[in-house]
Amino acid sequence: MTRPSFLRRFLAHDPARMAIEYGEQSLSFGQLRQLGEGTAGWLRAHGVVAGDRVCIHLDTSVDLLAAHLGCMALGAIRVPLNVHYKAIELAPIVEDAAPTLAISASPACFAGVPTVARPGLDAPVAEWAGLDDVTALLFTSGTTGRPKGAPQTWTMWESNLDALQARWELAGRDVLWLTLPLFHTHGLVVGLHGAWLRGAKVVLRDRFDPIEPPAGVSHFYGVPTYYRRWLPLMQARPELFTGFRLLVSGSDGLPAEVSDAIFAATGHRILERYGMTETVMIASNPGSGERRAGSVGTALPGTRIRTADGEVQVRGPGVFGGYWPRADEGAFTEDGYFRTGDAGELDGDGYLRIVGRKKDLIIVGGVNISPAEVERVLAAVPGVADVGCCGLYDADLNEVVVAAVVSDGSVSEGVLQARLEHAAGQLSGLKRPRRYAFVAELPHNALGKLQRGRIAAEVGFVR
Repeated sequence: MTRPSFLRRFLAHDPARMAIEYGEQSLSFGQLRQLGEGTAGWLRAHGVVAGDRVCIHLDTSVDLLAAHLGCMALGAIRVPLNVHYKAIELAPIVEDAAPTLAISASPACFAGVPTVARPGLDAPVAEWAGLDDVTALLFTSGTTGRPKGAPQTWTMWESNLDALQARWELAGRDVLWLTLPLFHTHGLVVGLHGAWLRGAKVVLRDRFDPIEPPAGVSHFYGVPTYYRRWLPLMQARPELFTGFRLLVSGSDGLPAEVSDAIFAATGHRILERYGMTETVMIASNPGSGERRAGSVGTALPGTRIRTADGEVQVRGPGVFGGYWPRADEGAFTEDGYFRTGDAGELDGDGYLRIVGRKKDLIIVGGVNISPAEVERVLAAVPGVADVGCCGLYDADLNEVVVAAVVSDGSVSEGVLQARLEHAAGQLSGLKRPRRYAFVAELPHNALGKLQRGRIAAEVGFVR
């Protein structure tokens, strides 16, 4: 059986070339290969064979890299899991994944599944796997219901990453500072495997802190929260950021005021792109050329994007084949387009603007309201640290807009509410929040993305 092209390219890199720097540890591509072969032997000794699923529930570390590499070498299917998830959150995922083995320091989260705290090394496999099939099973966040398994194939990843390489002008000389979690598409696929595919070096950290960038890094992939926190340092010491060739933001919309402030301070225009678990990347602004503020760019090569009834729909070689183990009959259109569930607009040049999550839309008196639009207005109010909007049941209008606000502590709640109400006057009547709640924090996922579906219950709004 033919070895996947992705693996052939990974294994062809100069074995002396540096691949990973993590703390005081440095690993070359040759050492990664040895680590993968030895861990594959260890997996085999624990009863794992090609095609079996292995849950990886570890903090970012060399152990986590070893677990991934071992599965790659053996041909096992990786199931990367949010290391912060507890047993109740993991239970439906573990039930669906039905893993042969779990690698986790929390065995209670994997009742009935053989679980070890960390991977080890054993007699190495002689050859890397020849399975050109599913390489990973990623689960959606499940914010509106049970998490769904999205199988990922080598072909899906390679086609997607090659398209990104062309769009972003990526090369083996890149040095990526990677602080994103490695249980999510953004960090695992675009970050780690994107670098492994082209032979680039990764400076790996277990979390993002708004500190001085490591020496020699040229690329950084983040989420809006990272850039908001980094902005004061960028403004105070812009010379620290002159070595970057590319700063990318995704997983949520980057506010225009943050993007503009970073550009004013450093001369870097943050590159915004659009993707999801089921598709990896769909669209992106270019590495060179016009990056339109508020837009996630145009479709990647080989990908088709359209909007239907306001929803973004996509098809192409980077799109997964369907959910597993339970198919969702409504996930695809009759002509094969994946329904993203995101509300978007395409302009005449093919630039896509995401205006909200379609299932997040608030329907007020029959009018669709995007909570993101309201949030952008309220987020600009002095004294607001974070804000999230959702719909609340109303007997007359079906729903009204309500807002949960985190104060930065600079003013009293009374003053802040007056400011918010004044700012909301810029919006048409149906969009103006009917109620405000002041809270200590809002629900965000591991990548900092606001979970609007949880606001009403967690903030205390009664529907």
